[in-house]
Amino acid sequence: MRSSVVLLLLVTALVGCGGNPTPVGTRVDDIADKLGPDFELAPDAFSPDAVNFMIVGDWGRNGFFNQRNVGRAMGVTAAEIGARFTISTGDNFYTAGVQSIDDPKWDRSFEDIYDAPSLQSRWYAVLGNHDWQGDYTAQINYTEVSDRWFLPARYYTEIIAVDDTTEALFVYLDTTPLSEREPNARKYERTEDWNPDRQIEWLDATLAASEAEWKIVVGHHPIYVGSVRYENNPRLIEDLVPILERHGAQVYFAGHDHNLQHLRPEGSPVDYLISGAGSLTRGVVPTENTLFALRVSGYMAASLTRDALYVHAFDEDGRRVYATNIPRRRLDTHSDREISDETDLSDPEIRRDLEAATTDDGEE
Repeated sequence: MRSSVVLLLLVTALVGCGGNPTPVGTRVDDIADKLGPDFELAPDAFSPDAVNFMIVGDWGRNGFFNQRNVGRAMGVTAAEIGARFTISTGDNFYTAGVQSIDDPKWDRSFEDIYDAPSLQSRWYAVLGNHDWQGDYTAQINYTEVSDRWFLPARYYTEIIAVDDTTEALFVYLDTTPLSEREPNARKYERTEDWNPDRQIEWLDATLAASEAEWKIVVGHHPIYVGSVRYENNPRLIEDLVPILERHGAQVYFAGHDHNLQHLRPEGSPVDYLISGAGSLTRGVVPTENTLFALRVSGYMAASLTRDALYVHAFDEDGRRVYATNIPRRRLDTHSDREISDETDLSDPEIRRDLEAATTDDGEE
């Protein structure tokens, strides 16, 4: 049984029985109090020595639909954790992107909203489907005139040192040309004729060539989701999941669904996190893959160390509503259990798994 069963019960209570979506206006107060004194909400994280950063998506609405509140709360959290950068998971400007580097949306939806000193570090952005409805090259070109906006190409990478012996490869994708078209949606007309093979091959080669201890992938569209509007994305499951798993990616961050979620299919080595609640919200429907899901305007903050990625979710008022830690090498109760430097080889369960692996495969 998953260790997050308490959180699943909480999610069920919040969204209603029988998989019903959250009603409009549902708010959450102090979730820690609701869980009781025996439940520890947050692990230790956000050491000054860690790589601490923010994640927000689906935000650009001229400050409306709680965007300004989220931006204000992000500034406080970023200052508290010493955030080094922010990841934007796409749909940066509604409803149709921007038209140029001088588009007034740059000020109304970005510069004037995320104006806290703690948010002036680099923003690593990806394109969302709404960004494609404008001139997507304007967002790329803004990289040249901005001190913090960073979108040098439709897809790109960045390597960040975690410590003296640990590197993290961040891979930023343009998932709109890769994604399954949603029924009756016009939002993909500009990319429907694009051949996705080149980007998929690039992702495969990039992850294969990397020796980084951490491999974190960011795209706008969720691969797995529990939503009133979207379902799991079959094209991304077919095209991306095998690549992520084959090359040891640990995390996939997305937006697109306007809420906060954490999903992991049974037995998956990859954790899937959705931070698309930067302004307008959308209801959630937990699935068999759901570890956490909440309809609320908000954002995530993460703390990356050699051995774990700590991810906390916050609402528009800066209240923490969820916390998890993702190990660099996940220990599953399966015969393909991986061994890290901290693996306790005296543990009987671990020994049984390793012995089973040796019996089945001839080697550990």
